[in-house]
Amino acid sequence: MEIKVWRPQTVRSWTLPMREVRILPIGDIHFGAAGCDLDRLRRHLRWGVKNGCYFVGMGDYLDVASPSNRRALKSISGGLYESVREMMDEKMAENTDKVARILAPTKGRWLGLVSGHHLWEFEDGSTTDTRLASKLETTYMGDGAAMAVLHFVYKKHIHGYAKIWYHHGVGMGSTPTGRLSKLIGISKTFFAHVYLAGHSHAKVHDREPWIDVGVTPQGNVRWKSTDRIRATTGGFLKGYKMGSKNPHGYPAAGYVEKAAMPPTALGGVLLYIRPRIREGRVEIDLGYQDG
Repeated sequence: MEIKVWRPQTVRSWTLPMREVRILPIGDIHFGAAGCDLDRLRRHLRWGVKNGCYFVGMGDYLDVASPSNRRALKSISGGLYESVREMMDEKMAENTDKVARILAPTKGRWLGLVSGHHLWEFEDGSTTDTRLASKLETTYMGDGAAMAVLHFVYKKHIHGYAKIWYHHGVGMGSTPTGRLSKLIGISKTFFAHVYLAGHSHAKVHDREPWIDVGVTPQGNVRWKSTDRIRATTGGFLKGYKMGSKNPHGYPAAGYVEKAAMPPTALGGVLLYIRPRIREGRVEIDLGYQDG
């Protein structure tokens, strides 16, 4: 599990008399798939940049080899001509560059990114995801769980932290509760203010209160409570398309339609993290919006 600390810049809140950090998780783009809605993705990114958002990478940026595909390719890689392997690497590098150009306006605004199920492993050991992280000037946080710790400092001696636990997601159900089940389990063992997962392409969230008590320097008992947010982060792949065809021109559906999965509303979610100074300490206030 990778953990990294960031010092984000706050912006004035739209609705409350305080400042906030706005975060747009981005994942499940599936660039290269027939149903990938790049227009919607570009509008989403433009809005985020215009409004001072930070971004978190949730995986599946390209619609390329799944884990089973990669195992199959490794089993035959020894029998491939070197030129065939180079051709495949060049195509995946080209697609990575195309995704990076779409995401270029967000460069330097990422709080790390993780891998999903769909990626390409290059001959040199890098992947489409490690290369994408480099192009976006952020940290590659691995192929499992990650935590972004937002560090807030006031007057040099008042410190506070907001913690975001995130993972691409795996083994998620089709109901709202099922889609959050992994995050519910994780929230019982890892403390964070926000828990995020991609993979399901859905936008579902809930809040759970966290109540604690402490003692002030004067020896007084203080009460501390906050709502923690668990959310799945959406996506940009259309599950159903009218008139879709295969390369030979025959009617053909994508994997969502073939599996009779329910369609999901495209787009992402917006998180608000608001550090508040109370009695000489930082408390974290959270907000969520479906975008």
